[in-house]
Amino acid sequence: MRWRFTILFLLMVAVPLGLLAWLGYMMARQDAASVREAWVAGLSRRIDLVDAGLLQEMNRLGSDFDALLQGAGLDEASLRALPREQPLIRHAFLLDARSRLVFPRSSGEASGEVAAFLRRTAPVWESGVRFGPQVKEAPVTVANDQTLDLNASSSNRWATYVRNKEGRPLVKGDYNKEAPAPAESGWHVWFYGNGAQMLFWQQRNDGRVVGVEVEMAALLSLLVNRLGQAAASAPSDEFWRLVNADGAMVIHQWGSLPAGKPGAVPPAVRRACSAPLSMWHLEAYAGRRGVPRGNVLPVLMGAGAAGLALLGLAWMLYREGTREMREARRRVSFVNQVSHELKTPLTNIRLYAEMAQQQAEAAGEESVVRHLAVVEAETSRLGRLIHNVLTFARHQRDQLAVHPQRAVLDDLVSRALDLWRPGLEAKGFEVKIDLHAPEPFLFDPDAVEQILGNLLSNVEKYAGAGRWLRLATEAGPRMVRLVVEDHGPGVPKAKKDVIFQPFVRLRNDLAEGASGTGIGLAISRELAQLHGGGLTLDDAWSDGARFVITLPNKQS
Repeated sequence: MRWRFTILFLLMVAVPLGLLAWLGYMMARQDAASVREAWVAGLSRRIDLVDAGLLQEMNRLGSDFDALLQGAGLDEASLRALPREQPLIRHAFLLDARSRLVFPRSSGEASGEVAAFLRRTAPVWESGVRFGPQVKEAPVTVANDQTLDLNASSSNRWATYVRNKEGRPLVKGDYNKEAPAPAESGWHVWFYGNGAQMLFWQQRNDGRVVGVEVEMAALLSLLVNRLGQAAASAPSDEFWRLVNADGAMVIHQWGSLPAGKPGAVPPAVRRACSAPLSMWHLEAYAGRRGVPRGNVLPVLMGAGAAGLALLGLAWMLYREGTREMREARRRVSFVNQVSHELKTPLTNIRLYAEMAQQQAEAAGEESVVRHLAVVEAETSRLGRLIHNVLTFARHQRDQLAVHPQRAVLDDLVSRALDLWRPGLEAKGFEVKIDLHAPEPFLFDPDAVEQILGNLLSNVEKYAGAGRWLRLATEAGPRMVRLVVEDHGPGVPKAKKDVIFQPFVRLRNDLAEGASGTGIGLAISRELAQLHGGGLTLDDAWSDGARFVITLPNKQS
């Protein structure tokens, strides 16, 4: 019993604590996920703002180039003067209406700067691109591509981004509708040497294209200054990089270094820059302190407080339960001692009652014989009661056991029935007996006799209305059965299992003349199960009650 209580106590504590810990873990995990999601969302918004700042800078630069080229002459002197007017211009060029390079001229007498320009831009002219609206239809052209993957080592990849006819920048806000519409213009990006190169071109109405090569170092300086404004407003525990498409080349980086090496750990947010800077990507990492994890302290404190409260309650229940168990054991021990002390005087009373009954019968004193018979019957009933109490006490101490020995079940049943028959017949019972287990087998005769005595006592007490009793035995190769059936009121099917529990009685028969402790059937089933058999109530028997005792037919 105690180990059952211990297991129940552990389940009462362990299961809620486990659920509480799991709930706290899930809440902390969900809180951490929510915090990370909010942090990533904020980081995405900031990276969009940084990209918008770069795009705004490129649009402003495009507008400046548009205005500069629109007012510039197309003669060689004017084109040569453009780099001196704008430090972001490295070289100027002019294409005729058939997209042939007319300035600078490709000749063996080209100066060093002109020759370098021609080498850098050779892939552009060799690709056959025609600057203007028609480049949108070119099969190798990617116009307004936001995710163009341009590897720095690939010189045969390029992209041309066309500004619309109204000269509207790619980002709203800088375009002045009152200003005259510039000619069609755009950006052209290609790769040469160790990085990206850029051209800005503008198509005149006569079909000629005038443009400039962008000084990439100056452009990067301009963009880095713009990034510096974003860096000043970014949280201190973040790390940002402007890298090429595969992340191998770092264009610029700022912020506090992350816990892991950038590139070895994935960035929290990564996106390509807007055109015409699609060859670069912006990456954002968590700083040295890592991704914000959320505040799990309230969750841990709440779960801990609930756990402590549960442990305290469980400890109080455990103390109360153990105290009640000690009290119950003390009461059982007291009843056991009293019952044990009652055995000897009860045996003497029964012995002297039988002797006095014999003497009264010899003297012909019938009234004394009847009175002594009552005394003998009551002492027998009290003896069974004491026997059950002592057996139950041994069961509570986990000391109940059976001691099988070879015996004949039919002989035991006949002997027990001889003791009960006078009393039953005196109450009008018709007793039937049908015994078919004459062969000896291993069982505990005292235990089986106690089981049979409890069942016959119940018949005597509760089945008086039917006044019919049948005892039957039958032996099988594996099991031996003893059947006790009557024509009494029977047991409702809903109660057929309850009646085998200790101290459970279907009726309060104290007021009806029958008495009992309610432990007889529980002890009887326990004794039968200790044999390896059982005691059951037959559901199919509807004309009263039918109990079946099964015992293993063991020969050795």
